[in-house]
Amino acid sequence: MLFVVGTIIFFMFRVIPGDPAQAILGLNTTPRALASLRHEMGLDRPLSVQYIEWFGRVGRGDLGISRLEGQLPVGEILWNKTLHTLELVVTGVALALAAAVPLGVAAATAGGWTDQVIRVFAMLGFSTPSYWLAILLMLLFAAKLGWLPAGGFVPFAEKPLLHLRYLLLPAFTVAFIEAAAIVRFLRAGMLEVLNLNYIHTARAKGLPRGVVIYKHALKNSLIPVITVLGMDVGGLVGGLVVTEQIFVWPGLGWQMVTSIGQRDYEVVQGAVLFSALLFVAINLAVDVLYAFLDPRIRYD
Repeated sequence: MLFVVGTIIFFMFRVIPGDPAQAILGLNTTPRALASLRHEMGLDRPLSVQYIEWFGRVGRGDLGISRLEGQLPVGEILWNKTLHTLELVVTGVALALAAAVPLGVAAATAGGWTDQVIRVFAMLGFSTPSYWLAILLMLLFAAKLGWLPAGGFVPFAEKPLLHLRYLLLPAFTVAFIEAAAIVRFLRAGMLEVLNLNYIHTARAKGLPRGVVIYKHALKNSLIPVITVLGMDVGGLVGGLVVTEQIFVWPGLGWQMVTSIGQRDYEVVQGAVLFSALLFVAINLAVDVLYAFLDPRIRYD
């Protein structure tokens, strides 16, 4: 998958009109300086040679350098941005799980108006555009109430409390939309599991209702939730472009958009590969979790 993604992104940016060397030096540069930079970047070589050389460097862990970011190694730039994105994703998913698990269980077990209200909440969250929700949260909590800053970033090591204040609004944006998806799948999974024979046996033995629901039913109901969550988290790693742009959160998506505008090929190619690598790793972790959640699943 990484090979296919790398190949597509390499050739995609080579067919886009424009010269990255010209973008770096500007319009007032001399032809000699432009030719020198193009030679240094390897842009004067055949496309097949550029492709082989680039993949050879990637295989050694060398993603190149960014000439628009102070000659910094691309790997170093992307690692810092990826950590910021992962912090946002993990915080948002944790908040989503904290709200969605009890809501999903309540929707499946309570029925009646409780189920209807929770399903309406899930439908609203599932159909709400992230940019619209982000702007609403910003208007309410930053502009009107003044409880949280509208956007920005401060390193955690410098000002921990201010860092967390900047983190809350984008994390709530992620959490609301993710919680809606989790509630829907958890409710459906719980309704299916609650009708199985081993649940009826557990109830017939006189086990407390909480033990039957949370110990026996919930664990097996989490398999479809983990599947959806794994795909969503993998997509969020490289897909938080809009949220990061609105809240000025310097993550991987924000860096990708900035680098595309500057035609910084090395950074864009590395960012896409980083996103693909994390997506593959997260889905591998999901496959391993299946065996933990369901003892019938074994990987021999």
